[in-house]
Amino acid sequence: MMEAAAAGSVSAPSAELVERWEKEYSPSEWTKRFRTAGEVIDHHVKFVTEVSNRNRKELKCDLDVEYGSEDSEKFDIYGDNLPDDAPLFVYIHGGYWQMLSKKESAYCAKPLVERGFRVIILDYELCPKVTLAELVSQIKCAGEYILNYAEENRVRHVSIAGHSAGAHLIAAMLDRQFVATVGDEIRLVKHVYLISGVFKLDELRHTQSVNAKNLLGLNDANVRGLSPLEMDYGHMRGLSVQVHVSVAENDSTVFKQMAKDMHEHLERFGVQGSLHVLPELDHFDIVEKLAEKDYLITKAILDSFSEQ
Repeated sequence: MMEAAAAGSVSAPSAELVERWEKEYSPSEWTKRFRTAGEVIDHHVKFVTEVSNRNRKELKCDLDVEYGSEDSEKFDIYGDNLPDDAPLFVYIHGGYWQMLSKKESAYCAKPLVERGFRVIILDYELCPKVTLAELVSQIKCAGEYILNYAEENRVRHVSIAGHSAGAHLIAAMLDRQFVATVGDEIRLVKHVYLISGVFKLDELRHTQSVNAKNLLGLNDANVRGLSPLEMDYGHMRGLSVQVHVSVAENDSTVFKQMAKDMHEHLERFGVQGSLHVLPELDHFDIVEKLAEKDYLITKAILDSFSEQ
């Protein structure tokens, strides 16, 4: 990782260090497909919105299923006409915990539904309406609800994927408390895909581009507990779940290092999985390509079920 002089410390990092972190935690600054950061963001939003809207029109959906009492505690099911016990794929969108929603995040659905997967696209409350700590708790409630749903419908294969902040939320969800709460239902989770994830928050905490006015609610007391790279995953030793960490070649240095560190961190606790650096891709098309049936990650998701 980069220098962590300010991690968990009350002393402020230097302006020079913060300036470096601002660039490292701004994925749009690293694209090679477009001339400017604004262009890649505009393209990404346009792409994911158009594909998601088309999937809602073409696929059988059950929209706005409630997993909690808040307005945002809902998910959409794509492929709702498939058998009740069809394999289940759950997707959690990114957006640095403060942007996007399930409405723009269904771009991955069609290739999976066409191969017999029911797909859940999860929504959640955005910061600063809630703190990041509260958001992680919300995701745990969603995870518990979805595994109950899978058990009731006799589903035997659940895969969960998340991009960027969504990858963080999955990794933070899978703590000792959550696994204890869901109990035997954790056996249903076969594969987890962490795509260009954020796994350490001490540096990001000081950036204005991500955490202006501390909209994430981070402090010395909680920043480590909310960082998956600081978490103990010993409770996952011996489980059947495999965790696959992917990052783009044209992600920033810090994102690529976090991916490597997260894979090695999980390995130290005996968690099975893999690490992939995907060539020629950036932080955005690494998930845009989930709309393609022949994409590496899409094929891995499909093949993982055929191997069961």
